[in-house]
Amino acid sequence: MVSKRRLGASMIFLGLTFVGVFHAFAAIAFHTGLLSVAVGTVVGSLLCLVAVNVPAYLD
Repeated sequence: MVSKRRLGASMIFLGLTFVGVFHAFAAIAFHTGLLSVAVGTVVGSLLCLVAVNVPAYLD
């Protein structure tokens, strides 16, 4: 059973992942030099998403 808190955190981190991916594409398209920030955002939010959801599989 997924708690509301875990579901809310998952949705937030999933949204942050999509924001990071969008910014990565924009950084590549417009050559802004912020690709490392976008990749860091994607990697960080995916790690947090895994950290939130792993305990559900261990129960």
